[in-house]
Amino acid sequence: MDFHTIPGEDQTFVCSQEGEGPDAVLVHGFPDTPHSFASLQAALAGDGWRVTVPWLRGYHPNTIVPGRRYDPETLGRDVLGLLDATGAQRTLLVGHDWGALSAYAAAALAPERVAGIVSIGVPHPSVLSRTPAALWAVRHFFLLKAPWAAAACRRANFAYFDRLYRRWAPNWSGPERAESVDRAKHALSSPHTLRGAISYYRDLPLGRLALFDRPPQTPGLIIGGTHDVAPAELYERTAALLAPPSRALIVERAGHWPHREAEAVVVPELLAWARELGVYADR
Repeated sequence: MDFHTIPGEDQTFVCSQEGEGPDAVLVHGFPDTPHSFASLQAALAGDGWRVTVPWLRGYHPNTIVPGRRYDPETLGRDVLGLLDATGAQRTLLVGHDWGALSAYAAAALAPERVAGIVSIGVPHPSVLSRTPAALWAVRHFFLLKAPWAAAACRRANFAYFDRLYRRWAPNWSGPERAESVDRAKHALSSPHTLRGAISYYRDLPLGRLALFDRPPQTPGLIIGGTHDVAPAELYERTAALLAPPSRALIVERAGHWPHREAEAVVVPELLAWARELGVYADR
């Protein structure tokens, strides 16, 4: 993927862009990089979209804005700022992990600018529970909020990232997974970028967020795996709360990266839904 710098009103974006047509924006998560969307970017561009794939703010040294927080509302405004910087009036917004939370936030803040959401690996916060089992499943949140989080991540060549990939995607193995982990380690090897990535967790409030009281009335394709951190039924519940044409795609044996683990299943479904979305988006 080729990346270039796009100046925004109050921050700099580092993005890969490919194709011509209506806009699609693909936003990655943790611990990951934009390269995880390379195949999906090519597929969408080949299907007639202009596809922008940014580095999450803080994950690339050129995107760091001193003093700017990483709370969910600010992350949603990051996405809207990217639309302004690229001249996109309205977009298909694909997000994985923190990218998914950013997509929910952007659609809540400016629904008129989001034609549809593809959320991967994260149900909408309004359907999440706080049971002991649910809290144990997201125990990484508590470690990454701790003062020693950076040291814990760096220890033994970022062995913590290896553990997260194994726990979140137990059936994914091979060179593509290894490359994804290595890219994340390299991107976050600087103290500055690692601090940025950890700040997403530190700035996430533990209590209620009015922004997420209910899902935005935006169409959504909500993608989850049967072996992910979140139960599959939460993706179904999220899709049921969104505007038509919304549905859930539950990928058997996939974990937290279904778009990587089961690309042959996810990419055609996503392209088909994006075409279907166009009928509704123009009404």
